[in-house]
Amino acid sequence: MSDIKLPWDERQVTVAVVGDLILDEYLDGVVNRISPEAPVPVHLVRSSSVTAGGAANVARNIQLAGGHALMIGVCGRDEAGNQLKEILSNDGVDSSGILSEGDRPTIKKTRITANHQQLVRIDWEEVKSISNKTQDALYAHLEAQKWDVLVLSDYGKGGVPKEFMQRLIKLGRSRNAPVVIDPKGKDYAMYAGATLVTPNRKEACEALGWENNVNWPAKEMATELARQYNIDNILVTLGPEGMLGLNSKTGELNQLPAKAREVFDVSGAGDTVVSIMALALGAKVTLGEAMALANAAAGRVVEKWGTQPIYREELIEALADKARTVGFRSTSSKVKDLSQLKHSLGRIGKRKKKVVFTNGCFDLLHAGHISYLEEARGNGDLLVIAVNTDASVRKLKGETRPIVPLAQRMRMLAALECVDYVVAFDEETPANIIKELMPDVLAKGADYEIHQIVGADTVLEAGGKVERIPFVPGLSTSDIVKRIQSNQGVKI
Repeated sequence: MSDIKLPWDERQVTVAVVGDLILDEYLDGVVNRISPEAPVPVHLVRSSSVTAGGAANVARNIQLAGGHALMIGVCGRDEAGNQLKEILSNDGVDSSGILSEGDRPTIKKTRITANHQQLVRIDWEEVKSISNKTQDALYAHLEAQKWDVLVLSDYGKGGVPKEFMQRLIKLGRSRNAPVVIDPKGKDYAMYAGATLVTPNRKEACEALGWENNVNWPAKEMATELARQYNIDNILVTLGPEGMLGLNSKTGELNQLPAKAREVFDVSGAGDTVVSIMALALGAKVTLGEAMALANAAAGRVVEKWGTQPIYREELIEALADKARTVGFRSTSSKVKDLSQLKHSLGRIGKRKKKVVFTNGCFDLLHAGHISYLEEARGNGDLLVIAVNTDASVRKLKGETRPIVPLAQRMRMLAALECVDYVVAFDEETPANIIKELMPDVLAKGADYEIHQIVGADTVLEAGGKVERIPFVPGLSTSDIVKRIQSNQGVKI
């Protein structure tokens, strides 16, 4: 595992998030016919899921990246509101600052998708400013809490009206706490006095009244926004071009290229940038250092499908994987615990790549292992190896094994180009870890019959495949050990 520490690891950073709470719903399925009722496609739903969006997604990002989030806002007294609060609670977000009101529904965005493509989005909302009474209640709750950073997530739904926005900014500045704003709309005067505002290119053009179809230099946009609206720092996110940050007081300018390996879905990437910038500023790092962290996090999030947060382990992996720039991944980025691996592979049924799984002791790695693993990898897009712990090997092989300790066995395997992830397991069989990961393909040596392969029934019942792979004859760890013990070299 990587030894990298995040700036907020030394001292926990608490971030208060105030803004528009949204529930994101996904109805995923297939379209294979036209309706007889009208010339429209028929969408057959195969699965449905909900997740936190808007300010709630910002709070999740903060919490799951290793900070502590306080969520403050308004939702409806309805099922969507209950689902949203349950999601936040399950992640450990403090949702005691969420007020439920009967006169406004929880904002919900329903995305109908097929083959990871959006077909249509349905919005459920009533856009209106929260009442003065509600503003006072939210303010009182926020004022009573201890926090290091204040994030104001404005989605233009009425959760943070202009007067309330200014009141919150003044509270943050009175505590000498950074105030970070994810903006919306054209009136940036409401953000005056903020520590950091994070528009994308389109939002920056709208705020300045500039034509959006002109490729304005990011530096000019940031400079003009800071000048017109009295904002300490401007961070303009530029999509595939990366991001540019300007400190209006010192003139310090930082520009970073995008870090994504493959852009799959940009939903929620802006929330991730805001979240990591807030945590980093709360940990007292420079604007440039904060941007490097946020850029790495956003690069990972856009590789996922749907609105998803960044996890602490994923961010550390992105930072540790510096070798990617010269064409290969570091071994530390491939070694995972089970929780980290599940996050890296993505949700079962939603993965975009075929996962191949195999397991073994791999004590004294040899050419037979390499041939086996390369053939296993050829059955899919990702190869995951579950490795027996030292105690597990001893139970299986006897008191003289293993010869090589677990950490070294895992690193040796991770160094192979055909291997994508390595995880340890302590049981005598991998049955439990197979159920947890649910691979598309289970690979095992051809010396086992299908009914003898642990986990075969689980994978086959889920619609997966089992592949039996022949071993290279004459190559085994036991033979190597015998030759060493008898002081025999290879025959020439």
